[in-house]
Amino acid sequence: MDQKFLAEEICRYSRQVVLKAMDTVRSRMRGSDRLVLKEAVTDPATEKSELNLTKGIDREAEDLIVAALCKKFAKLDGMTPFTVFSEELGIRSFPSPGLEDQSEWIIFVDPVDGTEFIESLQGGWTLLAVYNRKWKKVVAAVAGDIFLNRLYWGSIGSAPECLDLVTHSWFKLDGGPHPKRSLEGARVNFLTTKVSRFLSVAKQDRLLAAIEKGDGRINLSWGSNMIIQVAAGYADAAVEFTKGFATYDVLPGLYLGQRAGLTILDLDGNPLTAELDIDQIFKAHRINAKKPARLAFVAAKEPALAHEIVSLLRT
Repeated sequence: MDQKFLAEEICRYSRQVVLKAMDTVRSRMRGSDRLVLKEAVTDPATEKSELNLTKGIDREAEDLIVAALCKKFAKLDGMTPFTVFSEELGIRSFPSPGLEDQSEWIIFVDPVDGTEFIESLQGGWTLLAVYNRKWKKVVAAVAGDIFLNRLYWGSIGSAPECLDLVTHSWFKLDGGPHPKRSLEGARVNFLTTKVSRFLSVAKQDRLLAAIEKGDGRINLSWGSNMIIQVAAGYADAAVEFTKGFATYDVLPGLYLGQRAGLTILDLDGNPLTAELDIDQIFKAHRINAKKPARLAFVAAKEPALAHEIVSLLRT
């Protein structure tokens, strides 16, 4: 089985898994169990603030995803064992544990990215990326916008795509028909859900002044959503500089953005890739699960806009 065909099969199964998780989260959080699923639960597999423990809906969605992956990937030759790395579960191989550091296949999962928005039925995403350690690259990535009911995906050898299940429209991810080359009139994605992140954005006076001068706009966003919105043409740039995103949060967007032809830079203006050092990522998590390896970035379709933003950042 060649890489492209295998990637398409992996992507097809991954889409099915993410859609199932999206449907479950959406229906459960609109149902009679919503208040129970919002409750914090102690999770021995992860460490979090005592004020923001794992929520019931996160664990339920993750259990569903892992069970579905085990069932789907068992149909593909060479896909088992695989290792799942997620915020809730940590690092664990399936169908049986113990092969985490030997697995060729690493599945990065965030079952609910944006739990606080899920709780109020305002938004949230399900994120999944399949990485091959031997090939040193992402094979397929899928991201689902739970309440807007949009599915984004891409794989080796195929153009990244989106399906809007509300409007029944389909399109390729290419940054939109008229990508901005400068901050003039640009829509820029920032993560400002926590006060500390809002304050860090507020301190970027040079960048904010340039956005305001050009009559631009600031969008609230989070995780892979930040980059994917640029790839879809819904925003012109995405910026994360405060502390960066963990791999399971950012990898689907990073991969889909690169496949869509975006310019994605680190804060020094150097190009970022989706090639990972799995050993270092696992090591960082094992040393301190509260401090996973994180990635800061600037993303835009046009290189000129990405470099302009980097030049204005105070880091």
